[in-house]
Amino acid sequence: MKINFKCFPPDIIDKYNLNSIVHNGYIYCKIKKGMYSLKQAALLAYNYLVEKLAPHGYRPIPHTIGMWKHDTKPISFCLCVDDFGVKYSNKNDVKHLLAALRQTYKVSTDWEGKKMCGLTFDWNYTKGYVDVSMPGYIPNVLHKFQRSTPKRPHRSSYNIQPHKPFIKGHRQYAPVPDSSLLLDADGTTRVQSIVGSLLYYDRAIDGTLLPALNTIFASQSKPTQATLQRCHDLLDYVATYPNVFLRYHASDMVLTIDSDAAYLVAPKARSRIAGYFQLNSAKHSNNYVIGTMLIECKTLRHVVASLAEAESAGIFHNAQVALPIRYMLTQLGHLQPPTPLKTDNLMSNNFIHNSTT
Repeated sequence: MKINFKCFPPDIIDKYNLNSIVHNGYIYCKIKKGMYSLKQAALLAYNYLVEKLAPHGYRPIPHTIGMWKHDTKPISFCLCVDDFGVKYSNKNDVKHLLAALRQTYKVSTDWEGKKMCGLTFDWNYTKGYVDVSMPGYIPNVLHKFQRSTPKRPHRSSYNIQPHKPFIKGHRQYAPVPDSSLLLDADGTTRVQSIVGSLLYYDRAIDGTLLPALNTIFASQSKPTQATLQRCHDLLDYVATYPNVFLRYHASDMVLTIDSDAAYLVAPKARSRIAGYFQLNSAKHSNNYVIGTMLIECKTLRHVVASLAEAESAGIFHNAQVALPIRYMLTQLGHLQPPTPLKTDNLMSNNFIHNSTT
Protein backbone atom coordinates (compact mmCIF):
# COMPACT_ATOMS: atom_id res chain seq x y z
CA MET A 1 0.00 0.00 0.00
CA LYS A 2 1.22 3.53 -0.66
CA ILE A 3 0.39 6.50 1.55
CA ASN A 4 0.86 10.11 0.53
CA PHE A 5 3.72 11.60 2.54
CA LYS A 6 1.56 14.67 3.24
CA CYS A 7 -0.70 12.52 5.42
CA PHE A 8 1.98 11.97 8.08
CA PRO A 9 2.27 14.49 10.94
CA PRO A 10 5.75 15.89 11.75
CA ASP A 11 6.14 13.95 15.03
CA ILE A 12 5.54 10.61 13.25
CA ILE A 13 7.98 11.58 10.48
CA ASP A 14 10.71 12.37 13.03
CA LYS A 15 10.04 9.36 15.25
CA TYR A 16 10.28 6.79 12.43
CA ASN A 17 12.71 8.73 10.20
CA LEU A 18 10.29 8.60 7.27
CA ASN A 19 12.21 11.15 5.19
CA SER A 20 14.70 8.43 4.31
CA ILE A 21 12.10 6.12 2.73
CA VAL A 22 9.99 8.59 0.72
CA HIS A 23 9.68 7.63 -2.95
CA ASN A 24 7.95 9.96 -5.43
CA GLY A 25 6.02 11.58 -2.60
CA TYR A 26 4.71 8.32 -1.10
CA ILE A 27 5.57 5.91 1.71
CA TYR A 28 5.20 2.28 0.61
CA CYS A 29 4.03 -0.27 3.20
CA LYS A 30 3.73 -4.03 3.31
CA ILE A 31 0.60 -5.34 5.08
CA LYS A 32 1.31 -8.56 6.98
CA LYS A 33 -1.91 -8.86 9.00
CA GLY A 34 -5.49 -7.58 8.97
CA MET A 35 -6.09 -3.86 8.63
CA TYR A 36 -9.09 -1.76 9.63
CA SER A 37 -11.11 -0.16 6.81
CA LEU A 38 -9.60 -2.45 4.19
CA LYS A 39 -12.71 -3.16 2.13
CA GLN A 40 -11.72 -6.72 1.26
CA ALA A 41 -10.55 -7.59 4.80
CA ALA A 42 -13.69 -9.56 5.69
CA LEU A 43 -13.53 -11.66 2.53
CA LEU A 44 -9.82 -12.34 2.97
CA ALA A 45 -10.36 -13.44 6.57
CA TYR A 46 -13.30 -15.64 5.55
CA ASN A 47 -11.38 -17.36 2.75
CA TYR A 48 -8.45 -17.91 5.10
CA LEU A 49 -10.74 -19.58 7.66
CA VAL A 50 -12.24 -21.82 4.94
CA GLU A 51 -8.74 -22.86 3.92
CA LYS A 52 -7.65 -23.66 7.49
CA LEU A 53 -10.78 -25.58 8.55
CA ALA A 54 -11.29 -27.59 5.35
CA PRO A 55 -8.63 -30.24 6.21
CA HIS A 56 -10.50 -30.90 9.49
CA GLY A 57 -13.84 -31.47 7.74
CA TYR A 58 -15.56 -28.14 8.51
CA ARG A 59 -17.19 -26.36 5.58
CA PRO A 60 -19.66 -23.47 5.10
CA ILE A 61 -23.22 -24.55 4.40
CA PRO A 62 -23.95 -23.45 0.80
CA HIS A 63 -26.46 -20.61 0.29
CA THR A 64 -26.23 -19.46 3.94
CA ILE A 65 -24.42 -16.61 5.64
CA GLY A 66 -22.16 -17.70 8.48
CA MET A 67 -23.51 -21.26 8.90
CA TRP A 68 -20.97 -24.12 9.04
CA LYS A 69 -21.10 -27.87 9.72
CA HIS A 70 -18.80 -30.89 9.76
CA ASP A 71 -18.74 -33.48 7.00
CA THR A 72 -19.42 -36.42 9.34
CA LYS A 73 -19.70 -35.21 12.95
CA PRO A 74 -23.08 -33.97 14.28
CA ILE A 75 -21.80 -30.48 15.00
CA SER A 76 -22.63 -27.14 13.40
CA PHE A 77 -21.93 -23.54 14.26
CA CYS A 78 -22.88 -19.99 13.34
CA LEU A 79 -20.02 -17.57 12.78
CA CYS A 80 -20.63 -13.82 13.16
CA VAL A 81 -17.41 -11.78 12.87
CA ASP A 82 -15.36 -13.57 15.55
CA ASP A 83 -18.17 -15.12 17.62
CA PHE A 84 -18.91 -18.84 17.25
CA GLY A 85 -22.30 -20.15 18.37
CA VAL A 86 -21.90 -23.93 18.40
CA LYS A 87 -24.64 -26.58 18.32
CA TYR A 88 -23.39 -29.96 19.53
CA SER A 89 -24.47 -33.11 21.36
CA ASN A 90 -21.03 -34.50 22.17
CA LYS A 91 -18.40 -32.43 23.98
CA ASN A 92 -15.60 -34.28 22.18
CA ASP A 93 -16.87 -32.82 18.90
CA VAL A 94 -16.43 -29.31 20.32
CA LYS A 95 -12.92 -30.15 21.46
CA HIS A 96 -12.18 -31.30 17.91
CA LEU A 97 -13.35 -27.90 16.59
CA LEU A 98 -11.33 -26.02 19.20
CA ALA A 99 -8.20 -28.00 18.35
CA ALA A 100 -8.66 -27.16 14.66
CA LEU A 101 -9.09 -23.45 15.40
CA ARG A 102 -6.20 -23.23 17.86
CA GLN A 103 -3.75 -24.35 15.23
CA THR A 104 -4.18 -20.89 13.68
CA TYR A 105 -6.08 -18.63 16.08
CA LYS A 106 -6.22 -17.66 19.73
CA VAL A 107 -9.55 -18.95 21.03
CA SER A 108 -11.44 -18.35 24.28
CA THR A 109 -14.44 -20.44 25.33
CA ASP A 110 -17.71 -19.81 27.16
CA TRP A 111 -19.18 -23.22 27.95
CA GLU A 112 -22.29 -21.63 29.51
CA GLY A 113 -23.11 -19.83 26.26
CA LYS A 114 -23.91 -16.57 28.04
CA LYS A 115 -22.66 -14.03 25.47
CA MET A 116 -22.69 -13.74 21.68
CA CYS A 117 -22.85 -10.74 19.36
CA GLY A 118 -23.66 -8.38 22.22
CA LEU A 119 -26.57 -10.55 23.38
CA THR A 120 -26.92 -12.16 26.80
CA PHE A 121 -28.43 -15.65 27.04
CA ASP A 122 -29.97 -16.84 30.33
CA TRP A 123 -30.56 -20.58 30.00
CA ASN A 124 -33.14 -22.47 32.03
CA TYR A 125 -32.75 -26.09 30.98
CA THR A 126 -35.08 -27.52 33.64
CA LYS A 127 -38.05 -25.48 32.39
CA GLY A 128 -36.97 -25.65 28.75
CA TYR A 129 -36.49 -21.99 27.79
CA VAL A 130 -33.84 -19.32 27.27
CA ASP A 131 -34.11 -15.55 27.73
CA VAL A 132 -32.24 -13.29 25.30
CA SER A 133 -31.56 -9.69 26.32
CA MET A 134 -29.14 -6.75 26.14
CA PRO A 135 -28.90 -5.56 29.77
CA GLY A 136 -27.64 -2.04 30.24
CA TYR A 137 -27.88 -1.16 26.54
CA ILE A 138 -30.87 1.21 26.74
CA PRO A 139 -29.52 3.19 29.75
CA ASN A 140 -26.30 3.71 27.79
CA VAL A 141 -28.27 4.93 24.75
CA LEU A 142 -30.28 7.36 26.89
CA HIS A 143 -27.08 8.66 28.49
CA LYS A 144 -25.48 9.08 25.06
CA PHE A 145 -28.32 11.30 23.83
CA GLN A 146 -28.91 12.98 27.21
CA ARG A 147 -32.50 11.80 27.36
CA SER A 148 -33.90 11.18 30.82
CA THR A 149 -36.71 8.79 31.73
CA PRO A 150 -40.07 10.49 31.00
CA LYS A 151 -42.20 11.52 34.00
CA ARG A 152 -45.18 9.80 32.43
CA PRO A 153 -44.75 6.32 30.92
CA HIS A 154 -44.59 6.35 27.12
CA ARG A 155 -46.61 3.30 26.11
CA SER A 156 -46.41 3.54 22.32
CA SER A 157 -43.35 3.48 20.07
CA TYR A 158 -45.21 5.08 17.17
CA ASN A 159 -47.40 8.13 17.74
CA ILE A 160 -49.42 9.39 14.79
CA GLN A 161 -51.83 12.26 14.46
CA PRO A 162 -55.43 11.43 15.33
CA HIS A 163 -57.50 10.64 12.28
CA LYS A 164 -61.07 9.77 11.50
CA PRO A 165 -61.76 6.04 11.33
CA PHE A 166 -62.13 4.61 7.84
CA ILE A 167 -65.74 4.04 6.88
CA LYS A 168 -66.62 1.23 4.53
CA GLY A 169 -67.50 2.54 1.09
CA HIS A 170 -65.54 5.78 1.49
CA ARG A 171 -62.34 6.48 -0.42
CA GLN A 172 -59.02 6.16 1.43
CA TYR A 173 -56.31 8.73 0.71
CA ALA A 174 -52.60 8.85 1.42
CA PRO A 175 -51.49 10.73 4.58
CA VAL A 176 -50.78 14.46 4.36
CA PRO A 177 -47.05 15.09 3.69
CA ASP A 178 -44.88 16.37 6.54
CA SER A 179 -44.71 20.17 6.30
CA SER A 180 -42.55 20.95 9.36
CA LEU A 181 -39.17 22.70 9.05
CA LEU A 182 -36.07 20.83 7.91
CA LEU A 183 -33.35 20.21 10.52
CA ASP A 184 -29.86 21.65 10.33
CA ALA A 185 -26.72 19.49 10.04
CA ASP A 186 -26.53 18.85 13.81
CA GLY A 187 -30.19 17.85 13.96
CA THR A 188 -29.77 15.52 10.98
CA THR A 189 -26.77 13.87 12.64
CA ARG A 190 -28.75 13.41 15.87
CA VAL A 191 -31.63 11.71 14.05
CA GLN A 192 -29.30 9.37 12.18
CA SER A 193 -27.36 8.58 15.38
CA ILE A 194 -30.54 7.67 17.27
CA VAL A 195 -31.67 5.41 14.43
CA GLY A 196 -28.26 3.75 14.23
CA SER A 197 -28.14 3.19 17.99
CA LEU A 198 -31.54 1.50 18.11
CA LEU A 199 -31.37 -0.48 14.86
CA TYR A 200 -29.51 -3.55 16.14
CA TYR A 201 -31.46 -3.52 19.41
CA ASP A 202 -34.67 -3.44 17.38
CA ARG A 203 -33.68 -6.33 15.09
CA ALA A 204 -32.28 -8.47 17.90
CA ILE A 205 -34.59 -7.81 20.85
CA ASP A 206 -37.49 -5.36 20.61
CA GLY A 207 -39.42 -5.68 17.34
CA THR A 208 -42.07 -3.21 18.55
CA LEU A 209 -39.76 -0.38 17.39
CA LEU A 210 -40.00 -1.41 13.75
CA PRO A 211 -43.03 0.69 12.62
CA ALA A 212 -41.49 3.87 14.07
CA LEU A 213 -38.04 3.18 12.65
CA ASN A 214 -39.59 2.29 9.30
CA THR A 215 -41.24 5.72 9.19
CA ILE A 216 -38.09 7.55 10.30
CA PHE A 217 -35.99 5.70 7.68
CA ALA A 218 -38.03 7.29 4.92
CA SER A 219 -37.03 10.83 5.95
CA GLN A 220 -33.69 10.51 7.77
CA SER A 221 -31.74 11.88 4.78
CA LYS A 222 -33.80 15.10 4.99
CA PRO A 223 -35.32 14.99 8.48
CA THR A 224 -37.75 17.56 9.80
CA GLN A 225 -38.81 18.73 13.24
CA ALA A 226 -41.50 16.05 13.16
CA THR A 227 -38.86 13.40 12.45
CA LEU A 228 -36.82 14.55 15.46
CA GLN A 229 -39.93 14.44 17.63
CA ARG A 230 -40.56 10.84 16.52
CA CYS A 231 -37.00 9.99 17.54
CA HIS A 232 -37.51 11.55 20.97
CA ASP A 233 -40.80 9.66 21.36
CA LEU A 234 -38.89 6.49 20.51
CA LEU A 235 -36.29 7.22 23.20
CA ASP A 236 -39.07 7.86 25.72
CA TYR A 237 -40.64 4.53 24.76
CA VAL A 238 -37.45 2.49 25.26
CA ALA A 239 -36.84 4.39 28.52
CA THR A 240 -40.27 3.22 29.71
CA TYR A 241 -39.36 -0.40 28.85
CA PRO A 242 -35.55 -0.59 29.34
CA ASN A 243 -35.34 -4.31 30.21
CA VAL A 244 -37.06 -6.05 27.29
CA PHE A 245 -36.11 -9.68 26.68
CA LEU A 246 -37.16 -12.47 24.34
CA ARG A 247 -38.03 -15.91 25.71
CA TYR A 248 -37.64 -18.95 23.49
CA HIS A 249 -39.16 -22.25 24.57
CA ALA A 250 -37.92 -25.65 23.44
CA SER A 251 -39.93 -26.74 20.41
CA ASP A 252 -39.92 -28.78 17.22
CA MET A 253 -38.56 -25.71 15.39
CA VAL A 254 -41.43 -25.67 12.88
CA LEU A 255 -41.54 -22.36 11.00
CA THR A 256 -44.89 -20.54 10.80
CA ILE A 257 -45.61 -17.07 9.38
CA ASP A 258 -48.27 -14.41 9.86
CA SER A 259 -48.43 -11.89 7.02
CA ASP A 260 -50.15 -8.51 7.03
CA ALA A 261 -50.15 -5.12 5.28
CA ALA A 262 -51.24 -1.54 5.96
CA TYR A 263 -52.55 0.37 2.96
CA LEU A 264 -51.48 3.99 2.23
CA VAL A 265 -49.89 4.64 5.63
CA ALA A 266 -46.43 5.72 4.45
CA PRO A 267 -45.35 8.95 2.68
CA LYS A 268 -45.78 9.29 -1.09
CA ALA A 269 -48.83 6.98 -1.14
CA ARG A 270 -46.79 3.95 -0.11
CA SER A 271 -48.02 0.95 1.88
CA ARG A 272 -46.32 -1.07 4.60
CA ILE A 273 -46.03 -4.86 4.77
CA ALA A 274 -45.13 -7.01 7.78
CA GLY A 275 -44.26 -10.60 8.57
CA TYR A 276 -44.22 -12.40 11.92
CA PHE A 277 -41.96 -15.46 11.79
CA GLN A 278 -42.25 -17.98 14.62
CA LEU A 279 -40.75 -21.34 15.59
CA ASN A 280 -43.45 -23.59 17.03
CA SER A 281 -44.09 -27.18 17.96
CA ALA A 282 -45.97 -29.37 15.50
CA LYS A 283 -48.51 -30.43 18.13
CA HIS A 284 -49.54 -26.84 18.85
CA SER A 285 -51.76 -24.65 16.73
CA ASN A 286 -50.42 -21.74 14.73
CA ASN A 287 -51.62 -19.38 17.47
CA TYR A 288 -49.35 -20.90 20.11
CA VAL A 289 -46.17 -18.80 19.95
CA ILE A 290 -43.04 -20.53 21.28
CA GLY A 291 -40.41 -18.26 19.77
CA THR A 292 -40.50 -15.18 17.53
CA MET A 293 -37.39 -15.48 15.41
CA LEU A 294 -37.93 -12.61 12.96
CA ILE A 295 -40.24 -9.65 12.39
CA GLU A 296 -40.32 -8.07 8.93
CA CYS A 297 -41.52 -4.48 8.46
CA LYS A 298 -41.00 -2.98 5.01
CA THR A 299 -42.36 -0.13 2.92
CA LEU A 300 -43.43 -1.13 -0.58
CA ARG A 301 -41.49 0.88 -3.14
CA HIS A 302 -44.28 0.84 -5.69
CA VAL A 303 -47.73 2.34 -5.24
CA VAL A 304 -50.46 -0.29 -5.07
CA ALA A 305 -54.07 0.31 -6.05
CA SER A 306 -55.80 -1.59 -3.25
CA LEU A 307 -55.37 -3.26 0.11
CA ALA A 308 -55.57 -6.67 -1.58
CA GLU A 309 -52.53 -5.80 -3.72
CA ALA A 310 -50.59 -4.70 -0.63
CA GLU A 311 -51.52 -7.93 1.17
CA SER A 312 -50.49 -10.03 -1.83
CA ALA A 313 -47.16 -8.21 -2.03
CA GLY A 314 -46.62 -8.85 1.67
CA ILE A 315 -47.33 -12.57 1.28
CA PHE A 316 -44.92 -12.77 -1.67
CA HIS A 317 -42.16 -10.99 0.27
CA ASN A 318 -42.60 -13.11 3.40
CA ALA A 319 -42.59 -16.31 1.35
CA GLN A 320 -39.29 -15.25 -0.22
CA VAL A 321 -37.78 -14.53 3.20
CA ALA A 322 -38.98 -17.93 4.45
CA LEU A 323 -37.06 -19.92 1.81
CA PRO A 324 -33.51 -19.41 3.19
CA ILE A 325 -34.83 -19.81 6.76
CA ARG A 326 -36.39 -23.17 5.86
CA TYR A 327 -33.14 -24.23 4.21
CA MET A 328 -31.02 -23.28 7.24
CA LEU A 329 -33.37 -25.06 9.64
CA THR A 330 -33.20 -28.19 7.49
CA GLN A 331 -29.41 -28.05 7.37
CA LEU A 332 -29.37 -27.80 11.17
CA GLY A 333 -31.40 -31.00 11.42
CA HIS A 334 -34.90 -29.55 11.78
CA LEU A 335 -36.88 -30.94 8.85
CA GLN A 336 -39.72 -28.65 7.82
CA PRO A 337 -43.26 -29.56 6.76
CA PRO A 338 -45.04 -27.19 4.34
CA THR A 339 -44.76 -23.80 6.05
CA PRO A 340 -48.12 -22.35 7.20
CA LEU A 341 -48.45 -18.74 6.01
CA LYS A 342 -51.51 -16.92 7.37
CA THR A 343 -53.21 -13.84 5.94
CA ASP A 344 -56.35 -12.02 7.05
CA ASN A 345 -57.28 -10.84 3.54
CA LEU A 346 -59.77 -13.08 1.72
CA MET A 347 -59.09 -11.55 -1.69
CA SER A 348 -55.35 -12.24 -1.44
CA ASN A 349 -55.98 -15.75 -0.17
CA ASN A 350 -58.29 -16.51 -3.12
CA PHE A 351 -55.86 -14.96 -5.58
CA ILE A 352 -52.97 -17.09 -4.33
CA HIS A 353 -55.07 -20.27 -4.43
CA ASN A 354 -56.43 -19.36 -7.87
CA SER A 355 -60.02 -19.36 -6.61
CA THR A 356 -60.96 -15.75 -7.28
CA THR A 357 -64.45 -15.34 -8.73
